[in-house]
Amino acid sequence: MDCSICRRDTPDRYVEKHHLMPRCKKGKETIPVCVDCGNQIHHLFSIKELQQKYNTLEALREDPKIQVWIKWIRTKSFGICMKEKKRR
Repeated sequence: MDCSICRRDTPDRYVEKHHLMPRCKKGKETIPVCVDCGNQIHHLFSIKELQQKYNTLEALREDPKIQVWIKWIRTKSFGICMKEKKRR
């Protein structure tokens, strides 16, 4: 499956669902992202920013900070910086 952010082909064990509208704000719609991109999104943006400004895939992908991230992560060999998602 391709990550919606970096578009790397990602094995299922590294895929997680990212809520476009934060779950704590009653968000339901999700997109598949690799664990690295999911972590980076939450590192760069607060819940409030995700709710108000980055609640669509297009808004996330167009942000300059995410563009830098995408450019960087796509140069890495797959699995170099990925952690497996937490099992619940």
